[in-house]
Amino acid sequence: MTKKPVTLDQLIKGLPVITTKGDLSGLGITGIACDSRKVTPNTLFAAVPGTILDGHDYIPQAIASGAVGLLVSRLTPESSQAPAVVQVPNVRISMGQIAGRLYGHPDHHIQNIAITGTNGKTTISYILESILTSAGAIPGVVGTVNYRIRDLIQPALTTTPESIDLFELLSEMKQKQATHMIVEVSSHALDQYRVAGLCFNGAVFTNLSRDHLDYHHGMESYFRAKEKLFREVLPGVWESDRPAEKPIGPAVVNIDDPYGREIAAAFTGPVITFGMQTPDARIRAENIQLGMDTTSFDLIGLNRNLTVHSSLLGRHNVSNLLAGIAMAHAMQIRAAHIETGIKNLKAVPGRLEAVPNQKNLAVLVDYAHTPDALSHALQTCRELLRKDGRLTVVFGAGGDRDRGKRPLMGEVAARHADLPIITSDNPRREDPRAIIEDIIPGSIKAGASELNGNHQTEKGYRVIPDRREAIQYAIAHAGPDDIVLIAGKGHEDYQIIGTTKHPFDDRLIAAETLAQR
Repeated sequence: MTKKPVTLDQLIKGLPVITTKGDLSGLGITGIACDSRKVTPNTLFAAVPGTILDGHDYIPQAIASGAVGLLVSRLTPESSQAPAVVQVPNVRISMGQIAGRLYGHPDHHIQNIAITGTNGKTTISYILESILTSAGAIPGVVGTVNYRIRDLIQPALTTTPESIDLFELLSEMKQKQATHMIVEVSSHALDQYRVAGLCFNGAVFTNLSRDHLDYHHGMESYFRAKEKLFREVLPGVWESDRPAEKPIGPAVVNIDDPYGREIAAAFTGPVITFGMQTPDARIRAENIQLGMDTTSFDLIGLNRNLTVHSSLLGRHNVSNLLAGIAMAHAMQIRAAHIETGIKNLKAVPGRLEAVPNQKNLAVLVDYAHTPDALSHALQTCRELLRKDGRLTVVFGAGGDRDRGKRPLMGEVAARHADLPIITSDNPRREDPRAIIEDIIPGSIKAGASELNGNHQTEKGYRVIPDRREAIQYAIAHAGPDDIVLIAGKGHEDYQIIGTTKHPFDDRLIAAETLAQR
């Protein structure tokens, strides 16, 4: 939290306020919380209305724990018991702006880059982190795998944390002399204003395909949430204290994607476009060469003459590399540092990550958990497959999430793999068998039928509900020219069954199986 108390009237100065009650100028606020369990004396409690829980219902607990001020969107009988109350139109937006002020706006002293899109966010964050490090910068990263800078590594509870937690992380990173912060910004975070108050210097849009429709209820809603990053966040609409010297942009946008073209056309600041199929992209790739150990291409545009060599596998990673290079160019990083940064990045956790083994079998673990991501991963594997080799994929779908994508996952797997093995992912509160039954119609639509027994030469799918057994079966039946793709969980080291996280890491299970084979 903050060391020096700040009065409530100072914290809300210039913010939209409906009404206030109590003493705002005499109260010294030393912290802000939106979870009543984290309230300590002299805290401002932000009563955030949620999709399941409403912070207004926890006002009594917050006051009992020492909250001296309340930030609310509606007045309640219990709120009158607090020394001070501030009613605002949107608690989340005001909460982020106030958190920035309490922490002394560390974002004004660090260059902040946002990355959004369905696929590629994590990989691009690693690419940029490596390039910045090679240039002598000190980057921090907030993303799906973890939150990290130097020796500070925290597990990621969500891809993008609440604004309060973001500013606390930024403050810690500033203390560790961070020069840059790279933030993966999810559609949930944008819809819920988790980056409100945070000043960004640039943003990347990767692509948009079906995901999170259990939350957004449609692709248009999903896109509009992503678009907020370029329509509201990057221009500073959610900021109250943006320094005049902080320029707006640039936006680095993939215009191979139709949603990217819409973003690029509408953005009012500088735009750097990239793509592999679009000739008028400012940065593009030619002479793409894909291998099991390296990916290479010629970089065209931005006055850069580079032949890029990367350990990241697959055509989709060419797009991710273009995004990282374009943003590095916007930050005026020298070509030599860009080349070194790309060369130094050997792998990204759980993104087509090879499982080392002495059997020389190709076993890859990938986070692909959407139809589009799974399609890209399988197409990459197909391109890397040796002659006469077979492609096996182990995959499932998460419980308590978008059911509509399940048959699409089954169809993609059956179309691109020789042997799809349907199994459990994170079933959560659903019956794993029921999830599998939702996947199967897609595989049948693609012309596959269920295999019984050992039919390695036939095309069809297998159902093995236990994920460990599914991985073991896939590896046990893999030949020297085959590729086994284990998809869906990537870097995750757990499996969620019910509401409990059980230790489970696809990479470790695969490594153990390979060692015993």
